[in-house]
Amino acid sequence: MSLSQAATPIEIAQTFFDHWNHNRIDAALAMLAADVLYDNVPFPDIIGRAETGKFHRQFGIGTEFVLDWKVTHIAAQGNVVLNERVDVFRHVNGGIISLPVMGTLTIENGEITVWRDYFDPADFDRQLALIRS
Repeated sequence: MSLSQAATPIEIAQTFFDHWNHNRIDAALAMLAADVLYDNVPFPDIIGRAETGKFHRQFGIGTEFVLDWKVTHIAAQGNVVLNERVDVFRHVNGGIISLPVMGTLTIENGEITVWRDYFDPADFDRQLALIRS
């Protein structure tokens, strides 16, 4: 989806997820404000587009893992987009992590200024351990 100047917050969010799902990591990151707040609850906040990209690359997003984030519900109140998803991480060896996520994106001037995701880290760690064992 190409974005026009008049793209709604939901359209921006959908494009953002579409970039991740098609392994267009740089395009997804480019949608973040330079000083974005990435709050991957319950972990410490990450500030900045570059640091957010570094976090994802160090984990192996786009190389070790390919993403398929399935948005099941999406709604907006003003410039905040609520999204319920099932994030699927496909590992190069065939293993899969499937994780329910509730997230928010705050959109200002066409950029994502806050990206916040809530999930069960114990569930994620358990599935990751199975893949890496």
